Amino acid sequence: MRKVLRLFLFIIAVLPISFGASVKADAMPFFALSPKELVLRAEFSTDYSKSSAERKHNIELAVSSLNKTFIDANGEFSFNLTVGERSEKRGYKNAKIISKGEFTEGLGGGVCQVSTTVYNAFLLADLLILEYHPHSLAVSYVEPSFDAMVSYGYADLKAKNTTKNPMIIYASANGNTVNVKVYGERKDYVIERRSKVTGSIPAPYNIVTNGENGEEYPTPPEGEKMIVRYGKNGVKSEGYLVKKKNGKVIWKKRIRKDAYSPIPFFVVLGTKTER
Repeated sequence: MRKVLRLFLFIIAVLPISFGASVKADAMPFFALSPKELVLRAEFSTDYSKSSAERKHNIELAVSSLNKTFIDANGEFSFNLTVGERSEKRGYKNAKIISKGEFTEGLGGGVCQVSTTVYNAFLLADLLILEYHPHSLAVSYVEPSFDAMVSYGYADLKAKNTTKNPMIIYASANGNTVNVKVYGERKDYVIERRSKVTGSIPAPYNIVTNGENGEEYPTPPEGEKMIVRYGKNGVKSEGYLVKKKNGKVIWKKRIRKDAYSPIPFFVVLGTKTER
């Protein structure tokens, strides 16, 4: 008991830990808990190697705020309160985001990949998810029904540590991979993720004209059509968790059901008469 207590005190005294929103300075009631050795409960990684320099910068800035976050026993975690506002003043840059069902440029683009990585690490570490939000479009860095969009001020990722011991999040980003590790008391089971695509949503064909949305498109001959932007079908999916102990399935449950919007095709109608 004394050895474990000394380990906890060392962690708090030596490591620069950022505390979750619900943790107070006096929220370390060691003797009311059942102190155990902190071990790796789960980890999850996503790839961002093909991202722009600005998007990589935003990811790495968010990760630096997240690393070594402490979640007290029975405490809650808030991604927005931990990482903070994604503002120009705090060093965030414009990069690709999803807004109103479209890929566009926005401040803090890439941070949702960090929150998604945290979300999946939390699922595998068996934290209780209190709040999450799917993207309006499917993303490339994680399977359908396992994304977690965040937006400061209205869309958060929140979770609760339901164990009797603290948890610590270690997060890193090396220019290629975002990795999140969750340390806490040992568990005698494993949790696996399952993504199931249940259908597709056909992409519509939208007729556009020159000058619309500030874009200039080529004009095909009269009576012909030209696709000037290719679309993509939407996705219907479900997310499942499977709990196993000693290689045997204890339970399997669906945790969410999603419908990701399609990206429409843009089509120009021909008005030019050939001579």
